[in-house]
Amino acid sequence: MKLPMWTLRWLHRSRLSRSRLKGTFLHSWLGDRILDKALWRPTPESLARAWLVGFPITMMPFLPAQSLFAVAAALLLRGNLLLAIALQYLSNPFTAPVHLPACYFVGELMRGHSPVAVWHHLETTPMDLLSGGSVASLYSGAFVLGILGGSLGYAIIRSVWKHPTAHRSRTRRPHHGNTPHGRS
Repeated sequence: MKLPMWTLRWLHRSRLSRSRLKGTFLHSWLGDRILDKALWRPTPESLARAWLVGFPITMMPFLPAQSLFAVAAALLLRGNLLLAIALQYLSNPFTAPVHLPACYFVGELMRGHSPVAVWHHLETTPMDLLSGGSVASLYSGAFVLGILGGSLGYAIIRSVWKHPTAHRSRTRRPHHGNTPHGRS
């Protein structure tokens, strides 16, 4: 898959192209790994690896500098940097009303509480999610949901998005006879 030309121009103007990164501080610090095409091109493998490491990081609530952690993880596994950074915007104040209760619910279930009791507690006192007593449940649930979501996304991307088949040249009909166009 190729990126649209406007995207490539924007990346180049923003000094995020491979040619502009060569010889910079990032290149000298990270080496040739920063110039790896898998980091910049959206291939099934690089996108799946970016989802595998980016989704668990975005599930961690109240994690400062999520994008930096996602970039470091994507660099280690050669995942697509743009997707790893974009995934970090899934956890924001607008998604917190869904994100935090889901993490808390799974964390409380892991700690052995009844699903009905946990659901009732979430409905009656939702602000308890931000108290100190719910931190263990929030983070354990986020860990489990992050690993499950990352693994599931990796498997879906790898199974759904197949490599494009090589274009086959059209097979010509064999020429019959001695006429110039193969007609007799």
